[in-house]
Amino acid sequence: MRRSGMSTMVRRRGQKGNVLIETGIALAFLAPLMLSAFSFGLNMTKAIQVNQVVRDAGHMYARSTDFSTAGNKAILARLAVGMGMTATGGTGVVILSKITKIEQADCTAAGLTSAQCVNKDKYVVVQRQIVGNPLFHASKYCSPPDSSLNLPEGNAKDIHKDDKLQVQNSNDLPPLTSGQFAYVVEGYFKGLGWTVPTLGIGNLLASRAIF
Repeated sequence: MRRSGMSTMVRRRGQKGNVLIETGIALAFLAPLMLSAFSFGLNMTKAIQVNQVVRDAGHMYARSTDFSTAGNKAILARLAVGMGMTATGGTGVVILSKITKIEQADCTAAGLTSAQCVNKDKYVVVQRQIVGNPLFHASKYCSPPDSSLNLPEGNAKDIHKDDKLQVQNSNDLPPLTSGQFAYVVEGYFKGLGWTVPTLGIGNLLASRAIF
């Protein structure tokens, strides 16, 4: 009888050990899934706000709102309330770009030969304005240095010969001809969730609008 009782106790202890091991294995798989779901839920409502901020900024920019002024920067920062972005810093940035295409007619009007007109048949940034932290995230299309722009307005100094104004990923933009412009607004903000690179879970909220 004693041996039978001792055997039962040993089996129960072994079963408890197995349960702990099985629970640990299950958590190893379930924890990342729960973390991902929680992160997604936190970011979903903020993603809606990011989209709205970018669209509002695009409407204003296409109607010639100058976001190089402190007053208009402050307005856009207020639209992004709760996102951690300030007018000149924080954990977010709104990048505004006025883009056109340089054609032969533009080169001729500028008194340049085709060889001199480096940006011929290229999309270029005509104006760049930034609200928020310029170091938080770079533009998908072009990051011209300050030396290529007349600050603070952000107007390009030489759209014909400065190749640093050339736009990358122009296939994403609408077809343009000489004298036509696209107003592109990109918004990048830090989300509220967690970053898990091994699972492809990021923590960046991004949106784009083109007018």
